Amino acid sequence: MVVVATASARGVPPKRRHVITSTSGSRFFSWKLLILLCVSLSCLVVLASLFSLHSSYLSNADSSNHFKVTRSTVSRTFHGPPKIAFLFLVRQNIPLDFLWHVFFKNGNVAKFSIYVHSAPGFVLDESTTRSSFFYGTQISNVIQVSWGESSMIQAERLLLAAALDDPANQRFVLLSDSCVPLYNFSYVYNYVMVSQRSFVDSFLDVKDGRYNPKMSPKIPREKWRKGSQLNF
Repeated sequence: MVVVATASARGVPPKRRHVITSTSGSRFFSWKLLILLCVSLSCLVVLASLFSLHSSYLSNADSSNHFKVTRSTVSRTFHGPPKIAFLFLVRQNIPLDFLWHVFFKNGNVAKFSIYVHSAPGFVLDESTTRSSFFYGTQISNVIQVSWGESSMIQAERLLLAAALDDPANQRFVLLSDSCVPLYNFSYVYNYVMVSQRSFVDSFLDVKDGRYNPKMSPKIPREKWRKGSQLNF
């Protein structure tokens, strides 16, 4: 007779089998699903960001191209002689307007144009100037200007922008309310027209106090110069 001894028969407890119950399996599947959803959402956010950047780039490119096309379609041809644009950057009135009246009176009206930037609200008319040459010469877009501040540069750009609307303006002379003509119109016109260079007052300033380190790196110290933008 053959006797087969089992573990229970020997008094040894049977080994426990690790069986994954349905509850633990559902929990494991839920975690996997949650992780998958998080990864999917992250991918969607990244794709949405990339699409937004791409759309913004295309929009900016279209705007830039439209600006270039608009600028290129503006005709720069003109009839008649080229003109000098006299750009007056003044506080309010023009104290030496009587001297400029003589200057412009002896010139050819087809060879010059006048643009004035003065304080907002001030009007050049019969009650504020002795020269009819300055009537209606104020530009429409003006700002409040402070001496020695960047607002002077902004006002100069507004004057140039207004003068550039006339393609006949081929030379530009920036003036203040204290500038006076030293020669007659014919001499000034011929001299400026034949010149192929701009006249800019600029020199090296050795005073360290004038340079502000906040201007770096756009304006490095070695590029810093002092000068007057009004030359006449």
